[in-house]
Amino acid sequence: MYLLCYGRSDKSLKLGKYLMECLDGRWIESAEFFTSRTPLAASEKNACIVMILPLEACCGILSDNYSPVIASLPVICVSPDGKFAAVLRRAGVTSLVDTDAVYKAISGLLGKDCFTSFGDNSDFAPDLTRTAHAYNMTPNDPELLLMVNSYIKSGGRVSVYTDLPVSFAEPVLDSLIFDINRYGSHTRESFVQAYISEKKTDSDQPAVFVTCTHFPDVEGDGRPLVLTPRRISIGLEIKDKIDPEYAVKYVRSALINHMIEPGAVATIAVTQAAHSSQIVRAIADDLGTSVTAYSAKRLSEAVVPLQMTFAPEKMHDICTAAACLASSDGNVLIRRCGGNSGLVFSAALQKGNIMMTE
Repeated sequence: MYLLCYGRSDKSLKLGKYLMECLDGRWIESAEFFTSRTPLAASEKNACIVMILPLEACCGILSDNYSPVIASLPVICVSPDGKFAAVLRRAGVTSLVDTDAVYKAISGLLGKDCFTSFGDNSDFAPDLTRTAHAYNMTPNDPELLLMVNSYIKSGGRVSVYTDLPVSFAEPVLDSLIFDINRYGSHTRESFVQAYISEKKTDSDQPAVFVTCTHFPDVEGDGRPLVLTPRRISIGLEIKDKIDPEYAVKYVRSALINHMIEPGAVATIAVTQAAHSSQIVRAIADDLGTSVTAYSAKRLSEAVVPLQMTFAPEKMHDICTAAACLASSDGNVLIRRCGGNSGLVFSAALQKGNIMMTE
């Protein structure tokens, strides 16, 4: 453990020296440290900041022009008299610090009379099963969902990994319950690797993945909870008469090849003429989803993003237009997949945030 201690009084300095002698670290000489953009030394990138100040002063420093260079370091507030200790901010994604372990070590040094708790997180813990129901999320293990929800209700912390637009109603309170790890489309490989790591590591802290991504089969003792919301809309064109069973297998395998979980499909969008097609019905039944039909006029008037460069002569992209309409002009994930298969489909991610807490 390595501490970066800061205070203003002789009492703070005395307490800081005691903590550093026991746990290692150095004294921060000036408050400019908290606003400076100067890179940290290699030995301090996984340190813990200990502010030996009144709680109000610590919160003021954190909210006033705080440097992004130290934004991932955890922060612990300790009163100069050693009678109070609290975690103000936990370690960020890039930090390897076990915030709870550091906090436990510091509070242990301060003694049994140190005030360390106002209660537990169970007083404001969200109901994760309600969130899963509200967004039609399919858990990879229903029993595990109930276990994780009970863990949260008992005051436990949970790591959440997501590549979707996920929001929290009260970020300050919810950060006490969830460690949020966000990934974009350009970091998909890292996102999948995070799942593999959780699968191979049997951790006491539950991990929850909120995603439409299809994960590979991985052997391991870990049990990450995967919640798959139905947020994908598929626009479908039938080009030739094909066997419905073949169409089902093709669409499912194509989704997986594009790393999209088939269970994330919310609807299949087609023309009104194709609504009663056996092929469309077979695909919808296999994916457990609904069918949405649009008139030819509505599809022709739809504004489709991204001009096709591989088939510029095709003016009307029916399947992409259908996917965009069904997803409320969401992000196009697949455009005109199919080729010589007899059918062509596009996929789009629906717009809008998923509210994990109320």
